[in-house]
Amino acid sequence: MNEINECPNCLSDELLISENQKTVICSDCGVVKKDGMWLVIKSPQSEAAI
Repeated sequence: MNEINECPNCLSDELLISENQKTVICSDCGVVKKDGMWLVIKSPQSEAAI
C-alpha cells in the first residue's frame, strides 16, 4: 500500500490504518480508503430558503 500522509478530503494527518493496511479511516472527517479507493461521501447542498 502506498504511504498515506494526509486525508484527501480535509488534509488531516490523523489517520487510522487497519492492521492489514487495507482500510484507512480519517479520525477527523470519517473519510474511508478501502481496497485502494477513497470513499468520499459529500452531502448534497441544500438550497437556501427565500
